[in-house]
Amino acid sequence: MSSFKKYKCLTISEKQKVIESVEKGERKVDVAKAFEIPLSSLSTILKNKEKIFSASLSRVRKRVSKGNFPRLEQSLVSWMRQCRGQNIPMGGSLLKEKAKAFAKELGIEFSASEGWLTNFKKRNGIVFKKNVRGKLKCRH
Repeated sequence: MSSFKKYKCLTISEKQKVIESVEKGERKVDVAKAFEIPLSSLSTILKNKEKIFSASLSRVRKRVSKGNFPRLEQSLVSWMRQCRGQNIPMGGSLLKEKAKAFAKELGIEFSASEGWLTNFKKRNGIVFKKNVRGKLKCRH
């Protein structure tokens, strides 16, 4: 008989509890057993401590998800911050056009679909609000 063990996928709050347990001085082996995770997963959680804590502060999501094009999305987020700093109104179509331009620059085959845009906004906590004049305003 093989001893197959199904591993758990921990939520961000569970990962925070894992980190806190280790920081309180509990042995890593004991913490791994308590949360039913292998030691290698515990090490990965500890290594990604900053990402885990920042994710818990910025969003109300169970898991941290990365897009398929992290360089593209990072470029787009930086560009959006610059635009926001200059009070440039922005909408979904402008974002998709700029994403296509960045993809071309980076040599990535990419089509900016509505689904991608929706998920990009979720991943980065972006909300479009209309201002008094009916222009879209971006809040990030």
